[in-house]
Amino acid sequence: MTRETSRRIPLDRRVCIVNTQRIEIRPERTAVIVPIFGLMVGIALFAGVALFANSLPVVVLAAMLLPGMIITPFAGLGVVYSVIGMHVVIDAKTQSVRFQQGLMGLGVGTAELVPFEEIDHVEVADPPADEEEDEEGVALPLEFRAWDVILVRRSSKRHPMGQAVASNTADLIDEGFARALETADAIADLTSKARIVTADTEEPETEVKPPAGQQTPARP
Repeated sequence: MTRETSRRIPLDRRVCIVNTQRIEIRPERTAVIVPIFGLMVGIALFAGVALFANSLPVVVLAAMLLPGMIITPFAGLGVVYSVIGMHVVIDAKTQSVRFQQGLMGLGVGTAELVPFEEIDHVEVADPPADEEEDEEGVALPLEFRAWDVILVRRSSKRHPMGQAVASNTADLIDEGFARALETADAIADLTSKARIVTADTEEPETEVKPPAGQQTPARP
């Protein structure tokens, strides 16, 4: 019996793992290592300030305190997101998409269940124009581009599945957009739904990929 091979597509703070009958989108299980290290450094700096407040010069204490005040909040947010993050499972056997609360990269509980029959299409879109922050509330610098992969239901309800981010240079933009497109194509193929691109690209018209097994209508 041959072992099924997985395809991994890196996304912003998540990874899309594609198998023949199942797709998972979740935080990387190793992503918690760097935030924990940063949190430990921040705690060590605060502890050093508390322990040596009476013996070290004010300049040294300030040099320890300021980095700690910057590192600790960001590292703490990184730990929380890495430990508790949304876990999406798209399963062809159950014909459903499960949105679960994550715990160390493992799905725990079902927050919402979307049957395949309720899905209209999978969309690659630009982040909302009126939002200058990503889905985790972190502002993206102007030199970065982002593309959202969105599951759109027949009721028009939109479920963000993940986001691809790339530096705003020609070669890296193409690579980042390709990751978003590959993720959307994988979801569309497994659910047998159309993939639509509404993101701002070089193409003047909205790009539509028909569901698997259907041919694109010929243009007259």
